[in-house]
Amino acid sequence: MNTKKFRKNTISGFGVMMFIAVGAIGALANHPVLVEGNCNVPPAGSSSVITPGTCGDYDGDGKIGTAEDNDGDQVFGTINAANSLTVVNNNGTITIVTSGTFPEQIILSGNVTLQAAPGVTANIDAVLQGDPGSTARQGQSGILVNVRANRYVVIRNITIRNWATGIQVVGGSHVTIENCILEHNVNYGIVVKDSARVKVDQSEVIATGFRFNPETGDFPSVTNPGIGISFEDQSGGAVFRTEVSRSLAAGISDRSSGSVRVEDGYLFDNAPDMENIRVGGQVRFKD
Repeated sequence: MNTKKFRKNTISGFGVMMFIAVGAIGALANHPVLVEGNCNVPPAGSSSVITPGTCGDYDGDGKIGTAEDNDGDQVFGTINAANSLTVVNNNGTITIVTSGTFPEQIILSGNVTLQAAPGVTANIDAVLQGDPGSTARQGQSGILVNVRANRYVVIRNITIRNWATGIQVVGGSHVTIENCILEHNVNYGIVVKDSARVKVDQSEVIATGFRFNPETGDFPSVTNPGIGISFEDQSGGAVFRTEVSRSLAAGISDRSSGSVRVEDGYLFDNAPDMENIRVGGQVRFKD
């Protein structure tokens, strides 16, 4: 199987990647909140009291999951509580400060940065053993972004796995996806629709279309697209310094009427690696 390294055009105007120091809440921009991890035993979201300082208990109060959501401070146990109307109100920074698995569909509809702090492993996973909600979640998008054209969303340093679609971007959304891992999502790793604009940078989209689950079925299937990154409708965007590998179908697909640019990508073992992507400049093939 050939690998491909290719360049198309140049993407300029890089933003500065910046994380906050997790202890300095006041340094965050507009409505900053923190989300702590969880031990998942019992499953995430449980209100059971734990030994303070264990299981990702960032503030040492002996609470995780939904119990942490309701104790009145600015540290939360679930992402959705941190993103609620009474907290960040889809307008600020949500930083995950200790590692954990978050079995939640996340809907972003404002100027939001959702990120894990450096060194933190944050898994937005549809499947959590022992959680009866796992079956329903596997038919959803892990992160759904639907904002007006004058709203901007950043998703950074997050792992999204086991959903129907890892990240779905619709409407007039403008989204930057940085340093994220999307794996074993069935239909799409990332799908961009309507007139949305998305930049994917320094990320990995792996094994889209492949997953086994005794309750929801064994994939691949003739009914699921299995595309790593797909641009559709009037959408457009850029894929930069990103690996897309082992997709059931195309690695990167452009079925849109907009502009899609790709640079410094690594595509391997997709079928095909690219669909309707017009690569300019030098293309190098490596065995």
